[in-house]
Formats: sequence, C-alpha cells, structure tokens
Amino acid sequence: MTSLASQLSHPKYRPDIDGLRALAVLSVVAFHAFPSLVQGGFIGVDVFFVISGFLISTIIFENLGSGTFSFFAFFSRRIRRIFPALVVVLAFCLTFGWLSLLPDELNQLGKHVAAGAGFLSNLVLWGESGYFDNSAETKPLVHLWSLGIEEQFYIVWPFLLWAAWKCRLNLSWVTSLLLVASFALNLWWVNNDPVAAFYSPPTRFWELLCGALLAWYSLRKADGSSYRSETVESRDGRFCLSGPPSDAPRRLSNALSMIGAASLMGGFLLMNRDLSFPGYWALLPVSGAAMIVFAGPDAWFNRKILSNKIFVWFGLMSFPLYLWHWPLLSFGRILYFDTPPLRFRIPAVMASIALAWLTVRFIERPLRFGDQKSRLKVFVLSASLVVLAVVGVVFHKSDFSESHSFEKLRLREKGEHAIGSSISWYRGQDDWLFLGNAWSNTVAKLKLAVTPNESNVKDVKARFLKITEAGERFGVRTVLILGANKANIYPEYLPPGLTPSETKYSSFFLDKLREIPHLVVYDPTPDLLAAKPSEGFLYWKTDTHWNNKGAYLAYIGCLEQLNISAPRVTFKPGTSHRGDLIAISRLRNFPLPTDDNWDVVWKETPVWSEKEIPEGKKNIAFGPRTRVMNKSPLSNQSVWVVGDSFTAAMRQYFNATFREVRYVGHWAENINTLPDAIIKAERAPDFIFFVIAERSF
Repeated sequence: MTSLASQLSHPKYRPDIDGLRALAVLSVVAFHAFPSLVQGGFIGVDVFFVISGFLISTIIFENLGSGTFSFFAFFSRRIRRIFPALVVVLAFCLTFGWLSLLPDELNQLGKHVAAGAGFLSNLVLWGESGYFDNSAETKPLVHLWSLGIEEQFYIVWPFLLWAAWKCRLNLSWVTSLLLVASFALNLWWVNNDPVAAFYSPPTRFWELLCGALLAWYSLRKADGSSYRSETVESRDGRFCLSGPPSDAPRRLSNALSMIGAASLMGGFLLMNRDLSFPGYWALLPVSGAAMIVFAGPDAWFNRKILSNKIFVWFGLMSFPLYLWHWPLLSFGRILYFDTPPLRFRIPAVMASIALAWLTVRFIERPLRFGDQKSRLKVFVLSASLVVLAVVGVVFHKSDFSESHSFEKLRLREKGEHAIGSSISWYRGQDDWLFLGNAWSNTVAKLKLAVTPNESNVKDVKARFLKITEAGERFGVRTVLILGANKANIYPEYLPPGLTPSETKYSSFFLDKLREIPHLVVYDPTPDLLAAKPSEGFLYWKTDTHWNNKGAYLAYIGCLEQLNISAPRVTFKPGTSHRGDLIAISRLRNFPLPTDDNWDVVWKETPVWSEKEIPEGKKNIAFGPRTRVMNKSPLSNQSVWVVGDSFTAAMRQYFNATFREVRYVGHWAENINTLPDAIIKAERAPDFIFFVIAERSF
C-alpha cells in the first residue's frame, strides 16, 4: 500500500523558516506574559500566517505541477501535523477547568473547546468580544482564533487551486486577485466593524495569500519558463524551491532580509492594542515576514541569526508552544482574579516551554512521522477531536451550579474573596442572588481585598473636575448619585462567611470627589439602611438594582440636598420581578419572589412626553438618546442625566420633576466629552446628574 507520506512531495527544509517561526511565537508569548514590554508582540500571529501560506502553497503548487497532488494525502498530513498537540491541550483545559472553574466559567470553556475542536474559534469569538478586551484574558482558548483562520484557509485554498489548475488558469493571477479582494475587505471592515475585521476569514486570508504568492515566485521551472498548467509536461514538470532568481545579487537577498527584520522589529516596538488592526498596519509584519522568506536561506540574517540552533529549537516546537502558553497564563488570571504576578507568569512561561518540548518529543513526533499505521493514526486523531467537541458541547449545556459552587473549589480557597473573575452571580441566603466578580472585582471590593490605585482615583477626580469647571462657567451644577451595591444594603443575605468590609471601596473615590467645590456627591447607603426596616424590600432579590421604592428613596434623598421638591408617591405591591440574575445564573426552578417589587401610585399624576432625538442635530450636544418635556413640572429647570442601569427606575421621577430632561447615555461613554458638550450646547442645562453604580468605581 502506498504510504500517505510518499504521495506528496515537500520543499527542501529551511532552518531559517523555523527560526522565523521562533521569532513569531516568542513575540506572542512575550506579549501575553509581559504586555508592557512587547506591546506589538501580537503581530507574531501575522508572521505565522505568511509562513503557513508560503509552505502550504509551495506543497500544493509543486504537487499540482508534478501530477502527484492528492486531497486525501494533503489533509491526512494536516491532521497528523495539527491534531496531536491540539488534542492534548484541549483535554488539559477541560480537566483543569473541571477542577478549578465555576459554573459559568465551565460553561464558557465548554463552548470554546467545542469551537476549537471544530476550528471555529474565530467565528465564536467574533460574536463575543474583541481580542484585546479584558474579558478575553479569562478565556483559556481565545488564542485558537488564529488556528481557526488557518484551518479554514486550508479547507478552501486547495480546492480553489485544484479547480483553477484544471481550468488551465494562471494561478498567480488567481492568487493575486483573491489577495487584493481580501485586503480591500480588510480595509473597509477595520473602520466599520473592527472585531469582524480581526476575526473574519475573508479579511485575514490576504495574509496567507501573501505567503502563497511568495511561494509562486519562489518556485521556478528548471528552464525558466512561466508557471502555467499547459507546461506541465515540459522537461520533468517539477518546480524547485529557491530564493530570488539565481542571477540576483547576494546583496539583494541580504537587503531584503535586513529590511524585513527591521519591519518586524519596528512592529514589535511601535504597534499596540489601541491601533486599528489589521488594516494598513498589518502590512508591516506581513511584508517583513515575506521579505525574510523570499530572501532565501543564504541571506546573512537568515543564515546567521534565524538559522541559529536556539532559534531553530524554538521554531520546531512553535506550534505546541503557542497552544500551551496562553491556557496557563489565562488560568492564572482566573485564579488570581487579576493579572498574575511575575512570580507566576515567569514560571508559567517556562512551564509552557517544557510542555511544548514534551509534546513534540513524546506525542507529536510519534504520531506525525513514520509511515506505519498512518491511516490508523489519522482516524484516532480525528475521532479524539470529535469526542472533545462533543464533551465541550456537554460542558456548555450543563448546569454546574450544584457541583461547582465556589465552596467546593479548593484551588480558590486561598483567596476567599475571589469567588470568580468571570463569575456573573452567586447565591446568597434565602434565595437571594448577588453579582459576583464579573464586573470590576465586585466581591474583592466588597471585602476590601483590593484597594484602588492612587492614579486611578486621581484620574476620576480630574475628569469630574473638568466637568464641574466647565459647568460653573455656564451656571451648570453637577450632581453624582451613587447606585449603592445591593450587598452593602442587604449584607445579611450574603453567603455565610462573606462579610463586607467596614470601609467601602467606593469611599476612596467619594472622599476625593467631595473635595471638588461645585460637585454634589450623594451616597444613599445610610438613607437606604435607615429606611429598610420600615419600608420593606428596596432592591430586587434576583436583580442587581434597586426597585421602584429604593430608587425613589435615593432620589428624594438627593433632591433634599439640592432643595428641590420631589414628586409625592405611594407604593403598592407589584407583580413579581424575574430579575437579571435569573437569566445569568442558569439556575433551574429558581423560586420567584413575590414581595420585592413595588408599583408607583402618584399623588398628582404627571404628564410628560418623550421622544427620541436623532443623532447629528446641531442644537443637540453629542446626541442625547431621548428628550422628555413635562407640561406641569415641579421645577422649571432642565437637566441632563448621564447614567447606567441604576438610572432605569429613577427615570420616572426625573420626568415628573423637571421641565426638560435629556438622557445623554451611558456615563462611561460621555464623561470625557461632557466639558466640550457644555461649552458647545445651544442652551446649557441647570443640572447634570450622574447615576453611577458603586461597583463601577
């Protein structure tokens, strides 16, 4: 039986390409482990794309030319090259995740394992968030997006080339046309949908196609004729791998490799996560890698630097090193509920190198090389990946709320406040739900296990100072209403052992903000605690926010400080409120509360009209979302409200009080532009109200 290995011819081995692989993978590892030192290290992935496109296309071009191309042999070699390390890393992540993760973390990991096994990670992540988001740091398999891009290219590209070859088309023109189309789509999408531009296959294929076009021009006929399908029978029909044409001076090769190296170094040093990427910026690593490869193995930089034994050693295990390093760092991020300290990150990098070497030595080489039982190896590897995909789906769909509560996870016990860095909820006493660590280390702040950075406090104060100073020039008063954490109002319902600190995390910020002369800072916590015994529930049991009554008490407490009359209301028990944490928790048959909701009964029914204000009108500052006009207001003043989700229950009270209310939008999106908006406004408001959740500080 003809072996799989013998069915495809392969280009001559080039140690400098392995050295370039090493440069690429080490830059990515450095970026993930020490992002402040190598801010542009993420472009190593783009270098990988060029190398992959070059090597894969070289194999296809050569074998099409010699008449030995086989789809079965091609994909069999891809399976034996990629699957061994991937299977091991995915299995490790599932095992470690089972031992260390909380329910929603485990559900998310299962989805990403299934996506990684199906080479769909880029498409799944496309729908979740951006690569540079903080949430990405708690996804142990986020780095598999690039493998998804490559595998999708491997599936499409051989069939396109084979079809073009059969149709006797010039393959260089086909490659060039697709490259230009992909690059143009990349430029359009990076400005309109940056996340899509980053993860989408069509906007990334041009990088692999650059490698493919490079492979075309690095393959030449022995007689120098152009590469067209009708010339297959001339001479031996073979194409030989080379650098630039043989008559090119050695100085050109050296210049190409040095310029390419300079381009990569410039990218590593100058680029950062704030740039629109890929876009035009991706040309820097792509062109740099292409010049280095095209320069050939005899160029000085390639021969002396990249072909160095250390670089080659790292290059030979670049793929498993890429697979291993990020899960270790990401699990560290989850367990430390923050960026792991150097004492963890340095050993994690060393461990990933060791695991990569062990993977190559004892798993990848035995399965990848050797002709014996090659078909059996392909079958076993494919079946293993299918099993992992199925297990991942099961993990994603399962309810782990009972088996993986935080009390049972021994790896988390050293940091009792670290109930989870991506956990979205936790269950308190008497069926109350609370927000966990998903947003801004809520539990760590509750226990004051972390304290705010001094520069962060100064930055918040500086932003509010700019707003109040701009407002003072036009007679605008600025007011901050704190959306108190439910855990600070109802600590008696927290899980046993989870006791809030006597000093509130937000007080570090509020104390500084109270130093601003013309800023009114109102923390309703004392008023809500005082009202709680007589007024009933002021927060929903299964929601993060105050209910209608809690919002009203906070509202009138603030207006009393401003000497403004508030609307008079009473309350009656309302319909049951399901709450936002019910959906997040995935708890089954959770008992719905019947006594935590209030409907408002107005003493004097207010009459207001509300309409959406379109963006772009000249007489509207930065496009407020809605404008409310009150025909019989208690106050003839106009206000802007800049808030978050805690504003929702307060809106009715703002509407009933003031003559005009403009809801600007989320405070985080507008806080930096408000000073200019006040100055440019056709008519400045009397007040700007900020309503900010305490956990946001």
